[in-house]
Parts: sequence; structure tokens; C-alpha cells
Amino acid sequence: MGVQRYIEADIKSISREKLLVLLYEKMANDLLEARLAIAGGDRIRMADRITHSQQIITELHTALDHSIGGEISRNLEALYDFLFVEHLAVLADQDPRHIDNCLTVLSPLLDAWRQIPPGTADKAACNPSTRDSDPASDSGTDEDPERKNQQSSLFSVSA
Repeated sequence: MGVQRYIEADIKSISREKLLVLLYEKMANDLLEARLAIAGGDRIRMADRITHSQQIITELHTALDHSIGGEISRNLEALYDFLFVEHLAVLADQDPRHIDNCLTVLSPLLDAWRQIPPGTADKAACNPSTRDSDPASDSGTDEDPERKNQQSSLFSVSA
């Protein structure tokens, strides 16, 4: 029981940037394990790893906040959509090329998140001047006061 509490406390105290790195690393590991399962003819293991990786994508997608992330979050959404479709394709045809496509997209994202200093997401969420503007809703007028007071971050995390 003590180990579980330690793990929960560790997860709750981890920076958003580090959590994203861990999620991306786990997704990459799941994809590599799925590729090995395909090579070994283990369809059940392949499906398990791909499904787990899809769950990570779904959580990442759900956590995007376009009001704070602007263009960056919209670009991430498009990448997550692509990754999800590739996961569906590998489940359908067990072609490892779909895994390679995912890893090709995931690798630079992982490298980029590894370079972001801890606390950057929190600072951006609290500082309206660091937020991306949303060209689709930019009419030249003042921002919605509710949106201006929002104190959430680009990625929300639930324990």
C-alpha cells in the first residue's frame, strides 16, 4: 500500500512536460512491442499494445485546450488524429508500416517535449501574453473575459 501512495504522490507532483514525455515514451514502447508481436505472430499481444497506445492518444487529444494552445494545440490535434487512424489501420491489417508511420511522427514530438523546461505549461497558462492567438476567432476585439480569466494549462492531467 505504501508503494502505491508513493507512486500516486509522484504522479501528482510531476510537471506537465515530464508527464507528456512519459506518455510519449510509453506510446513509443507500446508501438515497438506491437511491432515485435506482429513479427512473432502474436496478434493478441499486438492488439493489446496498440489498444493501450490508442488510449494514450485519446487522453492526449482530450487534454488539449485550444483556448490556451491555439495553433499549437490544433496542430497536435491533427497529429493525434493521424496517429489514431494509423493505429486503427495496424489493428485491421497488422502491417508494421503503420507503426513506422506513428514512430516517425512521435519521435520529433518526444524530442521537442524533452527540451521544454519544467513549469513552462503552467507559466503559459497563467500569462495571457504567452498564449497563441486563435486566428479563427480573432476579430480584432477584446477577448472574452471568461476566456481571459481561464487559469487552466495546455494539457490538463487527472490522477
